[in-house]
Amino acid sequence: MLPDLPQLVLIGSQTPHDLLPKLFGPLRERYAERPGGYTRVLRVEPKKDDQAPSAILELVDGPKDMRFAMTARTVARQRSQGLDTLNELTRLNVQKVTRFRKDGIDDLEREIKKLELDGRKEEKAQKAQEKKESKQ
Repeated sequence: MLPDLPQLVLIGSQTPHDLLPKLFGPLRERYAERPGGYTRVLRVEPKKDDQAPSAILELVDGPKDMRFAMTARTVARQRSQGLDTLNELTRLNVQKVTRFRKDGIDDLEREIKKLELDGRKEEKAQKAQEKKESKQ
């Protein structure tokens, strides 16, 4: 018989008093309606020392969700290039990152707008720098 969840957390953690409130508070609420698939494995470059395979285990639908950020960046770039329709892979990723996220579409649009504004600021700064260099 498997131990219940609080016991598993206690076994695997050095500081259960720090983790339990988060696990049974905001994380429980975030995944209450989700039928599974709470984590994502992101493969990263092997370390230089031993070349062993490395990965990051990420909780999905969180504030630091990497797929969400990359999808928003892709959509923002495609819009800046004047592309009206998304390609099939991007459309699939938009569906994946917004499907179970509360206010997912709105959050994605906010992130896209933020990236578009940041891109415009970078463009202006680059043009100002080029103008400054051309005067010298």
